[in-house]
Amino acid sequence: MEVESGKRGTGTREVVFIRHGTTSWNVEKRYLGHTDIGLLPDAERELAPLRESIRGITWDALYCSDLLRCRQTMKRIAPVQAEQAQYDPRLREINFGQWEGMTYNELKDNPLYRDWIDAPQHVTPPGGEPWQAFAARIDSFVKACLVSVSPEVYSGGNSVPTIAVVTHGGVIRYAISRLIPELGFWDTQVIPGQAIKVRLEKSENSWVSSRVSFP
Repeated sequence: MEVESGKRGTGTREVVFIRHGTTSWNVEKRYLGHTDIGLLPDAERELAPLRESIRGITWDALYCSDLLRCRQTMKRIAPVQAEQAQYDPRLREINFGQWEGMTYNELKDNPLYRDWIDAPQHVTPPGGEPWQAFAARIDSFVKACLVSVSPEVYSGGNSVPTIAVVTHGGVIRYAISRLIPELGFWDTQVIPGQAIKVRLEKSENSWVSSRVSFP
C-alpha cells in the first residue's frame, strides 16, 4: 500500500492481527457479520494459549472492532491494557444483510448467492454491505492507524512499535492482502483466537510488508 512521503510516513512497526474467539455461529458455520453475539462460554479456556503467548508484549497501540465478540476477546487476552483499546467500527466484519445467520446449505440453491460466491466484489447480499464499502473502511483504517502515523505517536518503550488489532476473519484477510500485495484475499487463513504478525517497513514512498511468525 502506497502512502505519501514525509515525516508522518516514516518508520518501522509490527502489527499483530488477532481474530476473535469462537461463537456459536462459527461452530454452526453461519454467516456472521454485524450480528452482535458474544463468545462461547469456554472462551477463557480457548483463548488461554493466545493470552500466554502475548503476555510479555507491551502494546504501543491497541485497536478493536466494536462488536461484542471482539471486545470480549480483547478483555480476555489483554485484561490490563484493554482499557486503553480504541474500539473502531471500521474493523467490523462485512455485513451479510439477509444472509446473516444462514448457512451454505440454506443458501446454496439461491442464484444470487451463487453469483456472490463467484464474484463478491460485484454482487451484494440483499440488505448487505457492498464490497466497495467494506474495502473502503478497512483501507481507511489501515492508512490512518497503521501506515500514516508517525512512530512518535506510539510512545511505548519498544524500539519497533507493536500494534494489536483485534478484529474478524474477513477484515484480517483483506487488510493483509492490501499490506502484502502478492497475497490474495483467500491466501490468508485465520482461525478464531489466532494471531498473525505483519512487519511494515518504509521504503522510499511506499511500505514493504512481510508476514512473520508469531509469537
